[in-house]
Amino acid sequence: MSDPSFSTTFPNRNPCFGDLFNSSSACQVPTLQMIDFLNISSPNAYLDAYCLNPPVDSCAFGYCANPDVASPAVRISTYITTIISALLVLYSPDDVQGSFFSQLLNVYSLIIAAIIAIAHRNLTKPHTIVAMGLAASPLSVYLIIYVFRSIYGNQNRLQTVFGKGKWVNRLAVLMLVPVWFAVLVFSTLPDGAWHFQQTACDHTVAGGHIIGDFFIPFLVLFVVYPVQTGVISGMFFVAWGTAIYLQRREIWKKHNKKLPLRRMWRKVVDAYPFIQFCTVVFFPHVFWFINVEVGIMALLSRETFTATYGQASHYALLLLAYSQLEIFQILALIVAVPPLIQLCLLLPRLFAWFVDLTWVRYLTCRRNEPRVGRRQGSTASTLPFVVVTPSPKSTPYPIKWSGSEETIPLQSASSR
Repeated sequence: MSDPSFSTTFPNRNPCFGDLFNSSSACQVPTLQMIDFLNISSPNAYLDAYCLNPPVDSCAFGYCANPDVASPAVRISTYITTIISALLVLYSPDDVQGSFFSQLLNVYSLIIAAIIAIAHRNLTKPHTIVAMGLAASPLSVYLIIYVFRSIYGNQNRLQTVFGKGKWVNRLAVLMLVPVWFAVLVFSTLPDGAWHFQQTACDHTVAGGHIIGDFFIPFLVLFVVYPVQTGVISGMFFVAWGTAIYLQRREIWKKHNKKLPLRRMWRKVVDAYPFIQFCTVVFFPHVFWFINVEVGIMALLSRETFTATYGQASHYALLLLAYSQLEIFQILALIVAVPPLIQLCLLLPRLFAWFVDLTWVRYLTCRRNEPRVGRRQGSTASTLPFVVVTPSPKSTPYPIKWSGSEETIPLQSASSR
């Protein structure tokens, strides 16, 4: 069977349309919708009209675009805000609280908007998975991990938002887990359990493997690009192995454990902050980005950016679910402006952190010079970047945790 086209295949239409022998009075008076439909002059205009209310049992043209969830503007905005928030949380203690609430609003707006759209049967299964995929960023996972660390009394860099007595913040993060899994499981239920939009496309286009198309694409890279993926993965593990070998005396110093994982992590990231950056920020976010984008390329190829009317970012989706107001899609990109401004303010310290990396010092023949963190004093406020602290000896500096002041070695504090 040939692929459907505009010239041979059309969606199901009203029985009145084109029936000259139908004497019903309802069919003799043209409605505004009929006139608008007859005025369609291009395939794109026809597709726009078709997607205003796509039929459940027809998939003539694949999944319709949903600018509320999967438009490039919304995705770019989410990527920028999430990655910059991760950098601020990990490397800028002064911005931890603002970044935390920004990410929390980001995730909840995506999930709640998806729930409202599902309740009104205005969301397809792939778009539901896109919303859940964007919400399940590496930063969201980090927040959950830090909540459990705070509950068990471990001091960490997010003590200001998850410290003693911060039960509202902790609960707000922990509630994301069951809600996220509930929506994800609900989207996998058979068609008879709940009617999602364009359910016919779930088998025609996706072949019933919607979740797999969004959560396993990263593994496909090892099949499609085995050499390139193998080289990059090999370099990452070689870097970790080399770092552990070079720090072996510090790792196993006064310790009888065969594999002290916590101490191993702390000593390696203290001495080589670029390894920490790749492990915590770069590779997890690349994995997240590839999974979402490959899934959209496979199932939602009609998602394109236009500066015409279309619902804006996921911040506005909660209002749009009720009012159906149309806002320029360009507003989705404006959401990313505040994080970009924060990143610009951080660039001077970021540059100082970069030039002080071990491999950069080696390439610039500055291996024997003292590190920036050691030259500029011992307080956190004077450090060029929080992770630039790998001096041979720990330099203590005062830091406040939940109202009490405690002296913590600089190396230990930087790895938390």
